[in-house]
Amino acid sequence: MSYSPSFSFLKLPFLAIQNIVHNLSCTEITELSLCSRRSKRLMQSIRHPEPTHIEITIYRRLMYVSLVKRSFVCSLWAIEAKNGRCQHLYRDDVIEGVAVRVLKLGQTRFRIDAPQQPENAMKALVDHMKDVFKFPLTVLFEPFGLENYRRFLPIFPVCYRLYVYSSDKISEEELQFIKDNVVVEWQAEFYKSQK
Repeated sequence: MSYSPSFSFLKLPFLAIQNIVHNLSCTEITELSLCSRRSKRLMQSIRHPEPTHIEITIYRRLMYVSLVKRSFVCSLWAIEAKNGRCQHLYRDDVIEGVAVRVLKLGQTRFRIDAPQQPENAMKALVDHMKDVFKFPLTVLFEPFGLENYRRFLPIFPVCYRLYVYSSDKISEEELQFIKDNVVVEWQAEFYKSQK
């Protein structure tokens, strides 16, 4: 049996940790921040140069959270609203007190299995990333076809940019409800189908 000594990363001096973290990808920083409360606090205290904003996409079939540097996706977390395949490959995890099942698909791609309440898993992930990276949110939201779309609004009560698309007719009351419940700091665009 081979013996591999442990490495006490969190016991290093702060400047050494900061230098190491500056050489990590945003995916590695996110994973490290999920290890413990202490590692999350440490990641929060270090400025991260790689990503520029957090992007949330919520459509009927697509739900994901990504860390983006300009237009390049550094890390992508897909939220599966139906039971995922290969259940045995998922790992049980906790993000902001919410139990989730996570599957790592590649270096920068993850899938969270959340067939019952995808909005809870997504909110936990977004809140965690906002705490760690302190970046503005860009939201792409298509409420048409979502069962009770209002349950997704607490994920982004405040965002920097909001783009609302509707592939089918959406009432003025529904649009007004979104406008009344989301604070947009810079830019909001609402696209409605003319059907």
